[in-house]
Formats: sequence, C-alpha cells, structure tokens
Amino acid sequence: MRISIAMIVFLFSVIQVNGQKQKKTHLFTDMPKDLSFFVNPTFQFSAIAQQYCSTPGIRAGVIINKRLIIGGVYNYNFNEITLPEAKGGGQLRMQWGGLHVEYTLWPEQFVHLTIPVSAGMGQLKTTGGTIETMTGDPNFLFAETGLMIEFNIWKHAKLGLGGSHRYTKNVTYNSLTSSDLIAFAFVASVKFGFFDYNRRR
Repeated sequence: MRISIAMIVFLFSVIQVNGQKQKKTHLFTDMPKDLSFFVNPTFQFSAIAQQYCSTPGIRAGVIINKRLIIGGVYNYNFNEITLPEAKGGGQLRMQWGGLHVEYTLWPEQFVHLTIPVSAGMGQLKTTGGTIETMTGDPNFLFAETGLMIEFNIWKHAKLGLGGSHRYTKNVTYNSLTSSDLIAFAFVASVKFGFFDYNRRR
C-alpha cells in the first residue's frame, strides 16, 4: 500500500511541475492542442493466491499533449489458477478493470519513462472446489501503480517493459483474502496510436 501511495504522489508531483512551466494566458489557448487515441494490449506475469499465472489485458483511451493518458483498463487471468487445499481447492478465475491514467516523461525520446496508475473493481469465481456453497462477496476493489520503460519502435507503436504493484481491498470470497491477490507483476506492452510527433507539429 505504501508503494502505491508513493507512486501516486510522484505521478501528481511530476504533472504539477511540468504544468508550472506553461504560463496560463487564456482559457481557450490553454486547452489541449494535441489529442490522439491509443490501444494498448498488455501482458502481466504475477502471483495470484500463491500461484504464478499470466494475465493479458487491454488499455484504451486518449493521449493529451503527448504526455497525459486517460482511459480504461481490463485484465483477466489467461490460465485457470489451481487453488491450494487450504483455500478450498478448485480453479480460480479473476478479472478486473476500471479507470486508467498514465503520464509519460520525454515522450519524443526513443527511450522514455511512463507511469501508469489504474483503479476500479474486480470479480472472482471458483469452480470444482471442496467448498460447495460460495460465501462472501466475489467483487473486490483494486489499485495498481507501475513504472515502464518505453521504446518508440515505430511512428504508430511503442514497446513497453516494466513492473507494477497490484493492491486489493474488500476480498471476502470463500477462503480468499486481500493478501492473496496483492502482488508485484512483470509487465510487457505494445501501445498503438499516432506517435509521429515531429511530422504533426
């Protein structure tokens, strides 16, 4: 949780510092002049309920002034997770999604940094376990912060590599708790959009 809070504070500090460099003169002249759409397939590798699994996902939204991203995110575990007997056994499915915000440092450089932050709700489902009657709430809250190194590999594509930390709350489904879903993850992504900034000036 402390790591998530620190990443969020860092993100908004960077946005504030960059925003102070631009002197505001008029309401309409300060509106974003550079707006484009993007689609961002992602792949995560992390632990869920003490089991390592692969998690594909998708992000999409708009890029404002080359740096600020606002959109949505959706993730789901690709392979079924076999729960240990202490957690009721069976197979676990997990999906989560919500709001996605991202800030990019030095976007026109071939190698640059990006700071993704997402938050929303998720859902759990188990099948074939020893617990016949489902108890608790399958829905939960999540927040995820990360740090990615991106490469401008093409005018319409960026390759990203990095990591993230997933924090969850209100997990009361069967024998699962929030600590079973909290984890660090390795993240790889390909971001598709219009990134030919030099030609668009």
